[in-house]
Amino acid sequence: MSTWFWVAGKREREVILRSIEHLDKVMSVVNHFNQMLEHIIRGDKAGACREFSSVDNIEKEADVIKRKLIEELSRGSFHPLDREDLLRLVLSSDDIAAYIKASARKLLLLMDMGYELSVEIVQHMRSISENIVKAVKILIDAVKQLTKSLEKAITLSHLVEEIEEKIDDMRIEALKSIFRLCEKEFTGTCMMLKEIIDDLELASDRCEDVSDIIRSIAVSHS
Repeated sequence: MSTWFWVAGKREREVILRSIEHLDKVMSVVNHFNQMLEHIIRGDKAGACREFSSVDNIEKEADVIKRKLIEELSRGSFHPLDREDLLRLVLSSDDIAAYIKASARKLLLLMDMGYELSVEIVQHMRSISENIVKAVKILIDAVKQLTKSLEKAITLSHLVEEIEEKIDDMRIEALKSIFRLCEKEFTGTCMMLKEIIDDLELASDRCEDVSDIIRSIAVSHS
């Protein structure tokens, strides 16, 4: 069976393996964000703050790996198309963690302002976030399959698209809840809640972008 693992050079294989490490960090960021939402639903502000600290610290760790990968790609002797695909893979993956961190930071700000978050809206956020976790897990498996089975990598990339479409529907339901809550007066807090949902959608969009890149790599090396 033809795989990129055998076709590409040593440097490409090393970058792929480091990309898996980077995506593992991204997964951890989303998992801790999920835990933050769980604490908010239970009314545990201290627990939510602890989880935000984990989100913040692990996102920074992911950023360090990203910079090392970019440095490796900039100085290594890669085929131009391979370099471009790998760079897009790294940057789009990192964006997932960045958008999740942005969502977490806005939630923390609302709590610090003393705003009582609607459990219904936070549950919508959690549902979206849980599906982002599923998408990132599949992305990790898909990147691993680039070193084993390109056909399986392509199949997994399609699953991420299905999750992204599901999240689009969830976003609409979340926005409906926000607009019902803010029907009488659309305040700055209402705007921030909408921005959090939008950030989560952007994280989901980046998951789909990564799946597209994985599919592009797999198809071009089949």
